[in-house]
Amino acid sequence: MLGALERGLERVLRLIAYAGGLVLAGLVALIIYEVFMRYFFGRPFRGGYEITELAMSLIVAAGLPYCAITRGHVAVDIFSSFLDRPGVRWLTAAIQFLGAALLALLSWEVFAKALSSVRFGDVSNMMQIPKAPFMFAISVSFGLFALVVLLEALRTASGTRSAVGHQPTTE
Repeated sequence: MLGALERGLERVLRLIAYAGGLVLAGLVALIIYEVFMRYFFGRPFRGGYEITELAMSLIVAAGLPYCAITRGHVAVDIFSSFLDRPGVRWLTAAIQFLGAALLALLSWEVFAKALSSVRFGDVSNMMQIPKAPFMFAISVSFGLFALVVLLEALRTASGTRSAVGHQPTTE
């Protein structure tokens, strides 16, 4: 059952990551436009820095959950030489459960901040772009990231996925 859920979630997260790629392509086009306008016409685009900041938040938010579900993140293995296989598995699962809980809490806090941003009309300084949609995107991203880490923790705890440092061998 976890496998089917993970495969479906991976497809959704891949589409979100592609959307982040489109935002990145738009950001590249904006930077090219800025450089062109500044050097050839002496008229820089004044809101470029704000748009870059906001776009980067979307790019990172779109990519984090997909990176996690494809296990594209960096993993540091310190304890496997000191612990036996069940010990490493349970330690890894405990850390993953803690990580999922912290990411869920972070998602909730960013969501609450986004709601207050809507209430107070928080906007960017120069272009007056509302910040709340970007905060909501980050909140959803952290929520999806928490779900991915929770699924990984369940797989690790059940023994269906090897803990870091103890990959199955062919010997």
